[in-house]
Amino acid sequence: MMDFVGRVKELAGLEKQYESAKFEFSVIYGRRRVGKTWLIQKFIQDRSAIYYMGIEAGASSNLQSLSREIHRFTGSEGMAPWQTYEDLFHYLAMISKDRRIVFVIDEYPYLAASAPEISSLIQKFCDHEWRDSRLHLILCGSSMSFMEHQVLGAKSPLYGRSTAQYRLMPFTFFETLDYLAPMSKEDSAIIHCATGGIAEYLSHVDKSKSLEANLISLFFESSGRLYEEPSNILKQELREPRVYNDILDAMAKGSSKSNEIATKVNMQSGAINRYFESLADLGIIRKEKPIGNESGRKTIYRIQDGCFRFWYRFVMPNQSAIMSGLGVQVFEKVVKPVIPEFMGQGFEDIFFDHFDKWNHDGLFPDLVTKRGRWWGNNLLEHREEEIDLVGVGIQMKFFGEAKWRNEKAGIEVFQSLEKKSRLIESAKRYYIIFSKSGFTESIVDFSKDRDDILLFTFLD
Repeated sequence: MMDFVGRVKELAGLEKQYESAKFEFSVIYGRRRVGKTWLIQKFIQDRSAIYYMGIEAGASSNLQSLSREIHRFTGSEGMAPWQTYEDLFHYLAMISKDRRIVFVIDEYPYLAASAPEISSLIQKFCDHEWRDSRLHLILCGSSMSFMEHQVLGAKSPLYGRSTAQYRLMPFTFFETLDYLAPMSKEDSAIIHCATGGIAEYLSHVDKSKSLEANLISLFFESSGRLYEEPSNILKQELREPRVYNDILDAMAKGSSKSNEIATKVNMQSGAINRYFESLADLGIIRKEKPIGNESGRKTIYRIQDGCFRFWYRFVMPNQSAIMSGLGVQVFEKVVKPVIPEFMGQGFEDIFFDHFDKWNHDGLFPDLVTKRGRWWGNNLLEHREEEIDLVGVGIQMKFFGEAKWRNEKAGIEVFQSLEKKSRLIESAKRYYIIFSKSGFTESIVDFSKDRDDILLFTFLD
């Protein structure tokens, strides 16, 4: 089993619910491989718990399998399965009347697909028999759309019944760094960006091997764990994987506006929106507008999932060569020289993780209430400008630039950032430069007498 790292807030929330000793109902959801089952197993370890994973089978098979798990828990193996879920749930109410029991249904969407009445039945027991018990119910699922609409949505029978909900996100950079220790910070950052911080993918990293060896074994061998992963996820989750494949391919090649992407995949602009929504629901892409102009027309789409970004950039175009046994050569000649370029977006995301931590720890002269990227027109110079991070504080705005370069960042980086910041109205400004390789003496000397500049070297 993987070493357990991260998920501090989620574990604390589940612990608090468990300690209440009254009926609790937790909903845990998130994309596949993100670590939901891992979290649940950690939580129920050494506790009285019934764990059942729904299967893609009929109602009878699921009911029999769930009955076996409950009989195993009560030490009554061999007993006949319950004939109805209602009888089974009634039994759970009885045995949890004066005893704390955690009852987990993992991959709940599979169970619900086999027995469409199950959500209404759970609602009935939440409102009546379980309400006076000490049962701690946990429903977990990977189908984001199902969990958000059929479990948590306003039209669901279960709406308003859960006492806590946890959407698991990929690891932050800090959690990946913790998990991959003692690998170097730079290697950990590249692996974090290439895997998207997905817990299950990180579990296949061999920390005794080099960065190159790990990336090759994961992506550039036909038997590698991630050689076909993004393609397989599209096939599992979506009805028209070919269309989604074309959309992501276009995005990986640099298209970010709806009309550009639609043109590349020979589709009408209006028709492509539902595909964007499905990919966003899965956490694969994100829809972005420049901070401060959320109501404008400058919407773009970016591949959010680092594994998808890496795969569509490097693996998919070279699958034939990799299948022919040329994966090492593909990595050395095609991938390795442009990793610094690939790290551009990923390093921005790592910058955001650091920024959020600094803000949480109160290290800034103001509290930042929202942050995001910004882009807009420079009317004087007739070009579009971008700022990696803009944070909106109570009294000032924060402007940040992230540089993943092998050379030190110089005074010109600050001058460019300061100039771009003037395109955004603000009474007071604070500047942050986040550099992989440190800073030249010129910018260090310049910033010594300024209390509005923070220079942070990533490798420190």
